[in-house]
Amino acid sequence: MLPTPDAVSRALAAHSRQEYPALPGRTNHLRAGVLVPLIWHAGGVRGMLTLRAAHLGRHAGEVAWPGGRPEPADLDLEATAVREAREEVGATPRRMLGRLSSVPLYTSDFRLEPFVAEVADTLVADGGEVARLLPVELTELYAAPHIHALAWEHGGEDHRSPVWELAPGTVLFGATAHVLLELLQVLAPVFGARVPPLVTGRFTPADLGLR
Repeated sequence: MLPTPDAVSRALAAHSRQEYPALPGRTNHLRAGVLVPLIWHAGGVRGMLTLRAAHLGRHAGEVAWPGGRPEPADLDLEATAVREAREEVGATPRRMLGRLSSVPLYTSDFRLEPFVAEVADTLVADGGEVARLLPVELTELYAAPHIHALAWEHGGEDHRSPVWELAPGTVLFGATAHVLLELLQVLAPVFGARVPPLVTGRFTPADLGLR
């Protein structure tokens, strides 16, 4: 039985969100409001990511949640996330469900401020900032034997960063992948599932264009 939006909202409310520190060589002081859209359908619950257009000046061709930097008229970062998702994929939240941790980006001084929402199954890529939509079925992610990961070291500690290949040549990694992993961790109890272990070996930093 699928969890209801109420159950997801309660799980997010009980979650202790973090503000992760800046990454080495970064300040990560620029906050971007992003929406984590969840779609309930007959077969499950689907998250919706985007592939950013190749011509963009920032983060071109990357897999991302819909979102961006605040504008003066935005009341707060949640308003930023909602506005950007409406502009990029036509999302109008039926209900805001909660918030996840603040996650720094490795590739710029931005950090993601993610807001989870239930949305209708009517999303469409705008063709300007978003090249195409990338759906992910949460039950399929839970059912996987493992999650691929990159190993990295910082501050004398070993870390693993999740990586998902969503389609041939289309790879989700970095801050956006950490947001998805946190979502899976928070919602695992309400799905009656376990988060697959992170296993290194398939991907290297060079595979993902990282130095």
